[in-house]
Amino acid sequence: MLICSPDPVFRDHLTRLLAAIGGYRAAVSVSPAAALQSALEQPPDLLICSHEPALCDGITLTTSLRGKVWVPVLLAAKNWTPELVKAAVTAGVAAFLASFPTEPELAHALIEARIRLEHEDLLRTKLRESEQRLADRKVIEKAKGLLMEQERISEDAAFKLMRSQSMTRRVSMAQLAEELLISMSNQG
Repeated sequence: MLICSPDPVFRDHLTRLLAAIGGYRAAVSVSPAAALQSALEQPPDLLICSHEPALCDGITLTTSLRGKVWVPVLLAAKNWTPELVKAAVTAGVAAFLASFPTEPELAHALIEARIRLEHEDLLRTKLRESEQRLADRKVIEKAKGLLMEQERISEDAAFKLMRSQSMTRRVSMAQLAEELLISMSNQG
């Protein structure tokens, strides 16, 4: 876990709370730039960042991390305005904290961040699977089209032929389609 705040009292407060909750070790960073570099080099399980726009802009830090490394961010602020909440959500903040949270508040935010992380991981997995299925379908359609053209058969006949070959050889339709495309490109 990484704590980013220019305020030593806040950093010490969080360190004590995390020790009391148990199971957490925290590294400390005073500046967002140092926290960003640290998170990019060795992503922490979690980042707790204070938000003091002039000293430690947690929203900019969260935005800078997004797309490079997935780190759930807990953002602590003194005054949560609707605009600040909207900006934090847009940036990808996982949970919100009062500037000096109590132990139960921090424990709740940690649970919330962990649940969001699991949910994000599930969504990323589903996205990767969907992208792979789409790529497989494109390859299958392309191979089917070439097979129709080369063998002068209907779309249905080409699909049945590919499915039959796939089952006989015990390979996926996508793998068979890739092999067909390679074979056909070598022929002509």
